[in-house]
Amino acid sequence: MDADRVADAETSPSILFEVFALGQQVRQLLVEAMRDSPLNPQDYAFLSAVFEDEAPTPTQLARRLGMPLSTTVEQVQMFEQRGYLRRFPNPRDGRSYLVALTAGGGRAHRAAAVEFDRVYAAVVRGLGRSEPAVARALRQLRGAVRQAQIAQTQVSDLRR
Repeated sequence: MDADRVADAETSPSILFEVFALGQQVRQLLVEAMRDSPLNPQDYAFLSAVFEDEAPTPTQLARRLGMPLSTTVEQVQMFEQRGYLRRFPNPRDGRSYLVALTAGGGRAHRAAAVEFDRVYAAVVRGLGRSEPAVARALRQLRGAVRQAQIAQTQVSDLRR
């Protein structure tokens, strides 16, 4: 596929379409690159959020990953069963808990990071000096989508 054509704004019906298409491309790239990894791209992303946030609550994870809380809790349970995560009481809130990588989860995460980092470096090279601006724009887009989600939830609640 011609890179100029993909970059041409006139070929895109909307920003959301571009995000959808980009998500498909990123998913395919990572699935191929991480094929021999102990974690698939989705699992790597989840464990990366736990690793980066250093013992987050499920609510914090859900917010960071853009996932429903119920899905996040199911993922935590699945990773606990696989021996990759452990949970422990939240010292600030007795009703909540924190999650952290186990030694096995850390090993799997480090092994998967090798291939992820290789692909990530190639993408950053392709962006060149525009990488910080692209990262800022993506964070801005996430915020705008979150605001649209909140507004949509309010509209849906009014319809009920």
